Parts: sequence; C-alpha cells; structure tokens
Amino acid sequence: MRSVFVCVLLTACVFAVDNLPRHGVIGLQLGKSDPAKASGPSNPVVVQRVAQNSAGAEAGFLAGDIVRSVDGSPAVSPTRAARMVSRHLAGDQVHIAVTRGAQELNLTATLKPRPFESRPDADVLYWSVNVGSARRRVIVTRPHRNGRLPAILLMQGLGCDSMDGLNSQTGYGAVLAAFEGQGFVTMRVEKTGVGDSEGPDCTDPAATPDLEAEGYLAGLRALKSYDFVDPAKVFVFAHSMGPVVGSLAIAREPVRGFIAVETVGTDWFEYDLERYRVQHSLGAPPDKVDSDLRAYEICSYRFYVEKQRPEDLAKTLGCDIMTAPFGDVPYTFMQAVADISLGRQWKNADFPVLIIYGTSSPVTTSHQSRALVSLINRLHPGRATYAEIPHMSHDLSLYDSPADFMNRAPGSVHPFSAELMEAIMSWMKPLLG
Repeated sequence: MRSVFVCVLLTACVFAVDNLPRHGVIGLQLGKSDPAKASGPSNPVVVQRVAQNSAGAEAGFLAGDIVRSVDGSPAVSPTRAARMVSRHLAGDQVHIAVTRGAQELNLTATLKPRPFESRPDADVLYWSVNVGSARRRVIVTRPHRNGRLPAILLMQGLGCDSMDGLNSQTGYGAVLAAFEGQGFVTMRVEKTGVGDSEGPDCTDPAATPDLEAEGYLAGLRALKSYDFVDPAKVFVFAHSMGPVVGSLAIAREPVRGFIAVETVGTDWFEYDLERYRVQHSLGAPPDKVDSDLRAYEICSYRFYVEKQRPEDLAKTLGCDIMTAPFGDVPYTFMQAVADISLGRQWKNADFPVLIIYGTSSPVTTSHQSRALVSLINRLHPGRATYAEIPHMSHDLSLYDSPADFMNRAPGSVHPFSAELMEAIMSWMKPLLG
C-alpha cells in the first residue's frame, strides 16, 4: 500500500493513503430559485456562486444559470444535484444542462480533486476502513503532541452530507476543533457512498441503519488500534440520529464515555408525534394543533408501523407530508430506524453517558433526552447524566428560542455554543484521570 504526503504552505502536512480514489469537486454553489419554497419545477435549482479557478468556472458556468439535469438525470433539488456530481472521481467529466436566459446550454466540466483539509496544530490523516467488501473514508486529526492521546469518534446525524471539509467555526467542525485543542485525536467516518467512500449510495435502499452502524464500528476499532491513541480513553460524540443508529454498534465495542446530543429516548414513532406537536405548536393555535396531530398520527402510524410505501401512502388524503425525502436517505432507512429498540441496544452497553439537550431546540425535547437518561439508568444505575445548554438549538448554535430556530433565514449563521464544549469537558475530566 503506497502512501503520500501533501504539504500545505509548509506549515502542515496531510498524510493520505492513495489506494482509495479521491472524488471530485466542481466549485458551484447550488440553491433553489426561491429559498423559502420547496424544490420543484416552479422552483428550480440555480447556480448561486462559481468559485474562481474551479472546474465549474473553466466549464463556463455563470451565477444565475438554472440547472436542468446532471448527466441526463433531472436536477430535482440542490442537494440531489450536488450528490450526482460528488459521486464522480477527480478527473471525470460531468455533463450538465442549464438554462441561461433564453438559451439552453450543455456544459461539460472536468472535475478537480476535492482539496485536502489541513490544520496548523495537527496532522490530517485520510485513511479508510473496510466495511464488508467496501471501503469507507475515515478522516483523522492527530494533534502535534507526544504519546498516546485520548480520542473522539463523531457519529453524525441524519442525511448524506460529507464530513470532509468541515467549517471549524460551526457545527461538527467547531466540535472537532475544540476537541483537537484539548489534545484529542478525532475521527469522522463517511457514510456509504458519501465523499470518497465506496459502497451503495447513501440514498439507495441498500443503505440501512445497520450498514451505517457497521461503519462506526469499524472506525471505532481502527481508532483504538492506532499507536498514537490511548485505547482506554476513546469516546463517542453522537448527535441527533447519531445515538440512535450508533446504538446498533456501541454494545459491541465499549468506549470510555458516550456523549449524546439533541437526540431521542423513545421509539421513533412516539418521538415523531412529539416532534410534530412541538413544532406545530410554534405557529398554530392549540385546537388546530390537536386536530392536525390526530390526522398526522394516522399517516405516521401507516408509515412507521405498517411500513406503507410512499406511493401507497400518498393515496391517503393528507399523508403527502410523509412522502417527502428525509434528508436524502431512502424511506426504507427511516422505517428501519422505527424498528430500533433503544432498550435492547443499551442493555449491554455499560459505560458513562452524557445526554445533552439545547433549550432552543424544536427538533427534539427535554422529555426525549430525559427518557434516554432514565432508560440507561434503569439498565445501568448511575451511568447516565443529563445536561441542558441554554439557548442552544439542534445545529449546536445559539438562538433566542425554538421559534427563532424554526424561523431562521436560509443561510443565516448563528454563533456556536461554547457552553456545549464546556459542559462536555467538565464531564470528561474525571474520566480522563
């Protein structure tokens, strides 16, 4: 296996194993024509920005171009169009049909390699792990410190977004940067078919919660094996859907501690009804919330419990809401999530757990987090701890209220919650010894 070093400005080096091919980037920022409306024929995908010297710029794209198709497949949403491009390797050609004013053009871009991340105080290691017959990209950051270091594995939430190239000021990027600053090795595991990972695409029905969990398990075992990691001090940071899917792996490979942020403590069907009520209550009077919830409950039951297909569910008046994509994952993924028993999974997972809820989140609730605390402590007395972070919402940033989060402007940036990391590090301190 041949390895390469890529140095950036002579201040940091990226160590990359080159047997997992690098995927390409086009350098186009895509969005909807009207960000406030759903995607569709009346709200097409539009090029919002073209990066200088990018593959898109060299192919002749301009801001304002309306994207009709990618390699002959309709561009139904910005996310789907971007994913169709991202599945290509660097050097591949991508054919994109656009409308520019009265013109219909067919542009061809030759993709450039996705840039490697770099850090001033850490090496960024682009390695891979085997999951069945496919390889998953893992991105590891190793601080410039001697000896065996504590480590953290990220289990991300729902969706098919790549964890490569994170912004260190927001979301997961800010979390990992904070851990790096405390001397932690960090690891991200790309989902199947995401980024450089092989395997079925994340949007394919073959992408199941079990397959996602196998990636986390392989990553966790690899992380413990590195000669610069202390295997007795490996932790997990799991967010949103991460603790639910991650529960399928955690009993098979113990960790020093598990941090579950903004997550679920009941079965998914029960949680989904609670989420609907909380979010609907932010904009509707109580009587309408009650009546709408009764109708939604029927649709949710048919989808999550009876496992009806979206095309069949759409025949029931009012159930269209259940047929929309779930963060680009297939509907079968969500139906499988509904079958996960947290009680069964946590039964054999005996280690300290910190469960965190942000008071400005309308995506989950304090009840859901407290339910998970109660469940774990019933199985393993005293193992679970509950914490609330004032004004933090589901994206780990600060908002005045749950309504403020729900009504945020598309593309708006809110400050990351520094108090989140303070709470985590305070809880971790006695576990690190």
